[in-house]
Amino acid sequence: MKILVLTSRYTATRDIIGENFGRQTRLFSALKKLNYEIDFFVADYRKFENKNAKLNGISVMIRPFNFFYFFDFLKDLNSALKNKKYDAVIASSDPLWGIIGYYFSKKHSIKFIYDLHDNYETYESYKIPFMKQFDNYAVRNAAFVTTVSYALKEKISNVRKKDVFVIQNGINLELFKPMDKIYCRKKLNLPLKSKLIAYTGTLQKSLGVDILVSVFENLKQKIPDLKLILVGRFGADKNDDPDIKKKGVISFDALSQKDVVLAINAADVVVMPSPSNEFTKYCFPYKCAEYMACNTPIVASSLSDVTLMLKGYKGSLCKPDDKEALSRKIKVQLSKGRVDYRKKLKNFTWDDMAKKLDKAIKGI
Repeated sequence: MKILVLTSRYTATRDIIGENFGRQTRLFSALKKLNYEIDFFVADYRKFENKNAKLNGISVMIRPFNFFYFFDFLKDLNSALKNKKYDAVIASSDPLWGIIGYYFSKKHSIKFIYDLHDNYETYESYKIPFMKQFDNYAVRNAAFVTTVSYALKEKISNVRKKDVFVIQNGINLELFKPMDKIYCRKKLNLPLKSKLIAYTGTLQKSLGVDILVSVFENLKQKIPDLKLILVGRFGADKNDDPDIKKKGVISFDALSQKDVVLAINAADVVVMPSPSNEFTKYCFPYKCAEYMACNTPIVASSLSDVTLMLKGYKGSLCKPDDKEALSRKIKVQLSKGRVDYRKKLKNFTWDDMAKKLDKAIKGI
């Protein structure tokens, strides 16, 4: 079966093609191993590159996208669908691709599959007039829909109930694994004897990084050798940037995935401090499975499917937007050793997620 994946080149601050990162590259690379022919058609709205490339054996058509390139983008997409005779188009990463993908699937009489990897209502493109109505139409009329979380599946149930499949973000268990704490600290030049709290991901207030910094400053008064490790870049919205220039905060602008594993293992506790908002209530952060795979003690806001993942692990969940609860849980987890979260991930690899998608595709 031949599938064209229509997606953005960027997710948050990451280049999914240049960095070989994220849901699209991991999920569809795994699906390709199940005897699918996969191509990517990728919108580049930052570098505006126009080129073809290869990634994990997948042909990637990168095309510039903005107002001025709009019609050229559609023309090239139409040509790709016409010339290569795909059986289905899968739209992912933005509601705009959902609408465009649905239109061209009908034009070329092929199946349309819509992957909702976030609550797209929080995206900038949703501000376009009539976007909600068009997006809901694409959701209702897709051959089937995949959602990144059970919470998101429930949210869209007023638009569509049947043929909605939950395919969460998976994990590479060979890369993300427990490692010796001291070794990891030495590799990253981190203090060997300090207590370390770590956070990995985009640095945004909307993801609770400002809350974490505030809690850290209070805890540091009681635990003088405490350090906070922040791994990630600021988001596109400067108004959403947290103030991280505090004593005891050690930040890494960006690390390779291998070094992210080191940072997680170097920590005494890792944190997902998300406040409750229309994004966090329905997302499934990559860091959830990544933290669990390393068995580092976790403290996370009880939101979306993170609650399902960490239910049963005492001390790992706390009420969102509650600094006192977050502080208490971090303090408790700092004194713990490793926690065997990893056992819950045995069927949570990207290959497992691809098998779920394969089953849904064969159903149509």
